[in-house]
Amino acid sequence: MRKHLLLVAMLSAVFSFPQDAHSQSSPVVATVNREKIDADRLHLYMLTQGIPEQEWSKYEKQFLEQLIDRTLVRQFLDSRKVTAPKATLERQLAIIEKMLKNVDSPEELLKKLGMTRKDLERELSLPLAWQRYVQQVIVEKEIADYFQQHRTELDGTQRQARQIFLKLPKNATEQQVAEAINLLTELKNRIERKELSFVEAARKHSQSPSAKQGGDLGTFAFTGQMPAEIAKQVFKTEVKQIGRPFRSKFGVHLIYVEKEIPGQLSLEDARPEILSHLIEQKWHQTVKRLRKSARISYDSR
Repeated sequence: MRKHLLLVAMLSAVFSFPQDAHSQSSPVVATVNREKIDADRLHLYMLTQGIPEQEWSKYEKQFLEQLIDRTLVRQFLDSRKVTAPKATLERQLAIIEKMLKNVDSPEELLKKLGMTRKDLERELSLPLAWQRYVQQVIVEKEIADYFQQHRTELDGTQRQARQIFLKLPKNATEQQVAEAINLLTELKNRIERKELSFVEAARKHSQSPSAKQGGDLGTFAFTGQMPAEIAKQVFKTEVKQIGRPFRSKFGVHLIYVEKEIPGQLSLEDARPEILSHLIEQKWHQTVKRLRKSARISYDSR
């Protein structure tokens, strides 16, 4: 979930959103526990998420579900009288109003977006109130357990890995994907039978620039240096072992973890990142639970 929904997108939205796009009778697209979501609200949400108007129809269903989730969580927080910290909310409102004053009066620009100051406050309040709620319900044991379960991802541990990489066409067929995975599986089996080394296989078969170095990807931590899809596979593979072939947005990979350098960061060092993960994790858990008992209906247009 994005913590600051409008901070980045607001100014660009002002200039790209048609001023007459908000009608007085915007059709209702969904109802969540008697609270109606209309098309204007959906389109504004999509706009603030960076979706241009010409692509709205493509993403409407996806973002409507997100908006329903947000509505459910806000209703949940309201029922427990959990609100955003007033001082933090006021600071964020002040930042946005200062941004808006650089081009026009805040009231006029919010009007162009089909928003009132109350609407803006509501959008900014949700992530702040959710963060306050989660911090109230998380216990120290939960934080400690998360750290232990994900220690190598959080304590600065580094791993050195190699890969054999096969490219795929942009619109690869299932058969092309299967053929690439089968080739990597065959190479994995041959390496494990010691018919050739991983370095040799990478030099001969890998289609990555690292092929010349025997597939060497260097040494890296879980976050910040390597694409998340690859880092995740590297850190779930045992040291001195070859993982299963996997597909990413780049192509198909076979990973070998050469060594590990233990990290030195403590639980306290990792606490902010742990809380961030738990805040997002509990959002998804809560939404799943709320949806089971919610009254949600979709209105055709």
